[in-house]
Amino acid sequence: MVSNIVILMVILAIPLIPTFWAILDIPRRQFATPKQKLVWFFTVSTLPCVGAILYILFGRRHTSPLADYAASQVRDEVSQH
Repeated sequence: MVSNIVILMVILAIPLIPTFWAILDIPRRQFATPKQKLVWFFTVSTLPCVGAILYILFGRRHTSPLADYAASQVRDEVSQH
């Protein structure tokens, strides 16, 4: 009985993994516009598993990590001086 409950909980939790990952990943990425970031965050939040899979497949490839963006900004600033 207890093992059935544990198995059921694992089966129900697995689809939430991409959702939590996407919610943590979106703020760490540079999007073309702030509006795109909000739209993806809203999509992932309101359509938990489907929205996260769509973000991973289609949205993430058009972004870059914020660390890369910050490094390029520093290089541009240094090269201007």
